[in-house]
Amino acid sequence: MLKYILVSVAVILCLPGLCSAGLYGPTVILSNSEVVPSVLMPGDIGMVTVTLTNTASSSTTTTSDSIVTTMKEINPTITGVFLDGGKDIKVLGGNSEFSGDLGPQQSVKISFAIEAPEKRGIYYAILRVSVKGSENLQYPIPINVDMPVSSLRKPVLIVGQSGDTSLQPGDGANVTVSLYNSGESTAEDIFIRVVEDEPSLAVINSQSFHIPDLSSGESESFIISFISDTGMEPGVHEIPLEITYNVVDGSSADQNDAIALDVNGKAELSIASLKTDPVRITGGQEVDLTIRIENTGTGDAKSTVAKIDLPFEGNKEAYIGKIKPGNDAPAVFTLDAGSPGEYNYSLTISYEDDTGIHESLYPLTLSIRRNNDETGLIIGIIILIAAAAGGYYYFVYRKREEDKV
Repeated sequence: MLKYILVSVAVILCLPGLCSAGLYGPTVILSNSEVVPSVLMPGDIGMVTVTLTNTASSSTTTTSDSIVTTMKEINPTITGVFLDGGKDIKVLGGNSEFSGDLGPQQSVKISFAIEAPEKRGIYYAILRVSVKGSENLQYPIPINVDMPVSSLRKPVLIVGQSGDTSLQPGDGANVTVSLYNSGESTAEDIFIRVVEDEPSLAVINSQSFHIPDLSSGESESFIISFISDTGMEPGVHEIPLEITYNVVDGSSADQNDAIALDVNGKAELSIASLKTDPVRITGGQEVDLTIRIENTGTGDAKSTVAKIDLPFEGNKEAYIGKIKPGNDAPAVFTLDAGSPGEYNYSLTISYEDDTGIHESLYPLTLSIRRNNDETGLIIGIIILIAAAAGGYYYFVYRKREEDKV
């Protein structure tokens, strides 16, 4: 009998908006949970088995000529499943042992071995499911340790978040945190404290919040304002929350939860230096053009490629790869210099960072001088012309003087 009641509680916990990976995208829900044995004795070893189901969804696309509706299934990717037993329930195995896609209407069963605490009571283990491209999902699962069924009528608090869930290093974020009571009784005198254990992240408003009471089916929300520094590592950062409250019988309860911030690094690329070998280039000469590209941003520049559009023969594209923040890397081009003159050209740098794919354009100039042989020949020709002019003038002037005599 208790087994079916536990399953019913788990289903009640999965209310719309609390157990979905996305409102219009693929939906992952906790379709069933079971604890064996249904009532554990203090110190007993038990098994928690959960069933995750993809309810599937569809999307439509249209063309400009005529409206064409295409229905397609969207499969969610589960990146991790974790059972958090808090300070009371010891999870012996099963965590992080499943990841992958769920097809339409497909389900997966995942089991966790647990050890009951030495003190009898009703405990709640939190099942955390990470879905790629969506918010992390959380489901409380009641664990009965030598207690009568009537003790299941307790408040169950579920934490949700919305608002600024992603930011760049150095930016701030305002996260709206909601607290929903999916249990069967009122939680009173609720205190929520933000645990600041991330040195690159700080709370700039209140670090603790108070809710006088929260009845079954009700929710309250509040805003936590964060500020990060430019050295914060990109990735998903969890901010712990400590929650304490009183139940209707006057006893106190506490739970550990968390909200998540997705920190996206942004790369900023520029030209650190430019040099040629040889330094002075003459027409027809082979030259190595080296342009060092530096990253002054807060995230990695990945798949970096540099291109130039000089009208010379040679390699005009260089693959650089990853440039970390604060580092630089060379782009080397080997060319056959063309005719003498000033050449205006462009350097195009394409790269990818956490915010997407980018392309930057930089105008540059390259000077090609005449080679030494051509210069000597020109000077020689000028000397010969000058000598011929001088000789002509001399003989003409002399002949005129002789005619006067």
